[in-house]
Amino acid sequence: MTYLLGIDIGTTTITSVAVDADSGTIVELATTSNDARYDNRPQGRSEWDANRIISQALQCVKDVVTLLGPRAKQIVGIGMTGQQHGMVLVDKDLSPVSPYINWQDQRGNELDARGIPLVETLTSRLGEGQYEKHGCYLRTGFMNVTLYWLAANDRIPSGCRATFIMDLVASRLCNAPLVSDPTAAGSAGLLNIHTNRWNADALKELGIPDSVLPEVSSVRDQVGTITSEIAAVTGLPADIPVFVPIGDNQASFLGSVTNRHSQLSINVGTGGQVSAYSESPGQHASLEVRPFPYGGFLLANVGACGGRSFAALESFFQTVARDIFGFQPQGSAFDRMKEIAAEPIANDTGLTCSPLFTGTRQDPTQRASWSGFNPDNFTPAHMTRSLLEGMANTFNQGFAAILSCGVQGITEIVGAGNGIRENAILQQCIEKSFNMQVRKPLHREEATLGAAITAAIGCDILKDLSDSSRWIQYE
Repeated sequence: MTYLLGIDIGTTTITSVAVDADSGTIVELATTSNDARYDNRPQGRSEWDANRIISQALQCVKDVVTLLGPRAKQIVGIGMTGQQHGMVLVDKDLSPVSPYINWQDQRGNELDARGIPLVETLTSRLGEGQYEKHGCYLRTGFMNVTLYWLAANDRIPSGCRATFIMDLVASRLCNAPLVSDPTAAGSAGLLNIHTNRWNADALKELGIPDSVLPEVSSVRDQVGTITSEIAAVTGLPADIPVFVPIGDNQASFLGSVTNRHSQLSINVGTGGQVSAYSESPGQHASLEVRPFPYGGFLLANVGACGGRSFAALESFFQTVARDIFGFQPQGSAFDRMKEIAAEPIANDTGLTCSPLFTGTRQDPTQRASWSGFNPDNFTPAHMTRSLLEGMANTFNQGFAAILSCGVQGITEIVGAGNGIRENAILQQCIEKSFNMQVRKPLHREEATLGAAITAAIGCDILKDLSDSSRWIQYE
């Protein structure tokens, strides 16, 4: 029996799984909270201790190897994924020379002397055709926006390179040069998604030297093999291959979808993503076009609403209890909210909700709203239900954008993330809005399993993506 490892360097947690190569069953799992964020940074900064993230990742790998025990000798390959968009600067020895600045960082929204956000200025400078080439517009938190800010503030040391956090961990495992798959590199904002090369003209316009950017490779390639030093620290066998990491959106899709041509992915965590595979790039203002592993593209409607919307309403109810009735509730109200939302159908009463508390990626200024209140539906139950219905409708709008790009044949939804897994009412609302069934994978670690799938394909254990479908089972 042989095993593959999947590693996911996430914002909230770092996870490693050992997967049975024959069945795709996750046989061992280790996870740890990612506690590396600095708390003393100015408002709007999201900076993390990169060395701490690396040490946590190594410990997580060691933990899953320990759980495997003697079976660890049968590990034959490692696949990785992690946070897209963000970056860290490293020197020639792969040592961080800056904090890890992740996708939540807001310095790209800082106003210049004319009161214009930096990302708007950069987008204007790039001119026409940037979306068609890059699959997206620049946003705050993207690697190339952060690099521009760092260069403008003279904070890029000589001889360093920018890298995604999972690429850094992969290179440290192998003591190998930094490389990046297009699925991750595309999230930097200036990758030509048709050639999978950095857009030299765009880099020149913004004054970003291409020498600081990671080399673009492919998930089909190896970063290198586990060094004897890393083997001693983690218990991994030395010399097993580590494959080029992929972006977490694509990894989650790989690890949950059995038929990329007929299934739509809706992943609801803190935010929400609606994603579908397409052989051609397509174009829509509300979509990002992301390179897909092994060819094609993922059309993604990103971040409109998710668990943060449900949490905002829960916080309101807690505030009412405290400020109006004078007591502090014990515990959260989430379970009770789901209970009371099970019966009413808010749309039938004329109550509707737009749940965009923090806006959208395209328009961060949008805010949530309710309309259609009357004395009968102005209740916590109807407010909760209408918010969940509004989330489902927002996801459906993202799907409509995907369909407008020529995608056809979608007959089923794959629901991933705790926002769907732990909220049956949201699942019901999605099924009603889409008139499709929502299927949930048996496993919860979709992205980590997706990473392991890339290792299995790299090791020729799985022939291709169609073969990987046998690894995925649904409830």
